[in-house]
Amino acid sequence: MSDVVWVDNQHVSFDNTVEHKIRRLADAAAATRRLSEGMRVALKVNTSESGYEYGLRPSFIRTLSDLARIATKQRPAICDGQRLVDYWKRAGGNAFFEMSNLTGYSSETLGGHFVINGGFSGDEGDLFPCGDDSGLGGVEVGTAVCRSDALWVLSHVTLNPLFGLSGALYNGGFDCLSARARTRVLKGLNPYLFNGQRPSPEELRAFRIRALESHMAVRTAMEDRVFYVNFLWDITPQPEYYPFSESPLLANIGFMASHDPVALDAATFAVIKENAAVTPRIDETVFEEVIEHAERMGVGIKGESLNRLS
Repeated sequence: MSDVVWVDNQHVSFDNTVEHKIRRLADAAAATRRLSEGMRVALKVNTSESGYEYGLRPSFIRTLSDLARIATKQRPAICDGQRLVDYWKRAGGNAFFEMSNLTGYSSETLGGHFVINGGFSGDEGDLFPCGDDSGLGGVEVGTAVCRSDALWVLSHVTLNPLFGLSGALYNGGFDCLSARARTRVLKGLNPYLFNGQRPSPEELRAFRIRALESHMAVRTAMEDRVFYVNFLWDITPQPEYYPFSESPLLANIGFMASHDPVALDAATFAVIKENAAVTPRIDETVFEEVIEHAERMGVGIKGESLNRLS
């Protein structure tokens, strides 16, 4: 059984702000226990596409970035990958930084070196194995992630049209790959289902297994020095890489963290289902099946000891 910490959004006050809660979460979940002076830490975040209006506040990321900097005496690298489809015809590294700046994401606001995972082209990465029984064999993990000594996966939780839920498993696996590797894992699937190209259940199931295999490659690259935080804040039906989103499905319910991505996403999904008013839409994700696959593959353990704080 793995430990999961949940700091809810209740009892907010002048001495118990959101930033206070995030620091309490990191302390209770022992975020820095594997860090030491001189280590290079990468913080994998989710940057918003133009048109998506519910991205995480930069101050949320800054709070955790400061904790990593204090533990290592070095500014962390804060990264996300290039978009796979250029809806606004502004491809390339310059467009990535322009859009990020518009949403308040920069090296100054985030408190670290804000970079593209996979370099300016998005395609730079090192090859790591996905496990003995993997159909992929190996995948290229983006350079900002794999050339760091430790990884913190900071996920804005949303529903996801291909994976069910964007959280620790998705952001800490598929989303950590180079753009070229993500295209290979998609195997022809269109990640933007509003285009009307709905994959079959078999195609979705096969993609989810490949995405979980890529998570194993990231864990191998980092030698298991990975810590996960899920932000249950503005949980929208569409993920941040979409160029739009409908309104959040439920009120903000706080933040969860663990060193086990399976336990964390299982607890996250259970809390969402318990609190959301639009349960049919959430039930359609079939995310429990993803959790079962992940546990069978050895990514983590779905049984969790949940410690709730305010």
